[in-house]
Amino acid sequence: MNTTNLALNLKEIEESYPESPINFFKNKKLCLFKACLEKYFPGVRYGIEDFLKDLELDVITCPNQSCCSGTFFQRNLITRAQFAAINERNLNEINRVADILLFSCNGCYNSLLRGREFLNSPEVKNKTEKILNQLKNKGKRDNYPGKYEILEDLNLKLIHDLDFFYLIRNSLVNSLKYDLKNLKVAVHYGCHYLNLSRDKDSIEDYLRPKTKLEDLITLFGGNPIDYQEKDSCCGWGASQLVLFEKSALKITFNKLKSAENVGADFLVTPCPTCLYTLSKPEYREKMKKWFGEKLDIPTIHLNELIAILRGCEQERCMSLQRTTPRLKEIFEIITND
Repeated sequence: MNTTNLALNLKEIEESYPESPINFFKNKKLCLFKACLEKYFPGVRYGIEDFLKDLELDVITCPNQSCCSGTFFQRNLITRAQFAAINERNLNEINRVADILLFSCNGCYNSLLRGREFLNSPEVKNKTEKILNQLKNKGKRDNYPGKYEILEDLNLKLIHDLDFFYLIRNSLVNSLKYDLKNLKVAVHYGCHYLNLSRDKDSIEDYLRPKTKLEDLITLFGGNPIDYQEKDSCCGWGASQLVLFEKSALKITFNKLKSAENVGADFLVTPCPTCLYTLSKPEYREKMKKWFGEKLDIPTIHLNELIAILRGCEQERCMSLQRTTPRLKEIFEIITND
């Protein structure tokens, strides 16, 4: 058992569908994984869900999915076996209803791949099976065949939203109502995306420069600009923001300040956890208190940005305008005909 075979093979799709990769996804069942922090940013979900429905693709969310538990594991609150058991149950549930699972969150995507990777250890696999057997015995009434088993051959394939949008970028840009009007955009990939190797087939793929966000911003009519802290952490750092809040938020401050220094109109990220850290008003206030400067740069998730560019309904877009103090201004620039 390995992890790589769970990640959708993007090269294979590009080679098989060179003119229109979106055709690969037709007649397949797609599921959107529900990241915990999406609840603070509803546009993360509808930004991609509305797009998929407009393309007449079969898309659902899995009602029986639980949290990926990545935060608990990274804070040493659960073991590798417990972490793997949680995500094996998630994979099992979603495998029953979907062919492809899409992730808006770097951490969630990493967690489901990582949990399965841990099963390569016989010790962890045995402990994981014991945990799942205990669940099976406790929940006999709601069992279906194989519900609490490790599936050796999953049909389900996994893909990050950023990789999906980039793969079908021509179909995406054709659906846009607005463009970015040459706005200066800083990009933030996030640690779990930049440093993820377990979904790559080769070391060359891992080491290759990451430019998908910049390429999409250019395609949307924006101007991606470089800044010194582009590849740095958002400051969340799992337990670091809890244990060493001031030090962690100094990293957040440095990143946002670096983007402001080069004149970025806003910062875009493909991860709601990073977005939460970079945009939370309480954190902005603490940074002002501790480091003596108020930062106003808006931050937005890629899915939210796409919702605006596609002309999302007024009521929905109002929620996006409230995300950060200056996002309303950016929204008005983009949507001003």
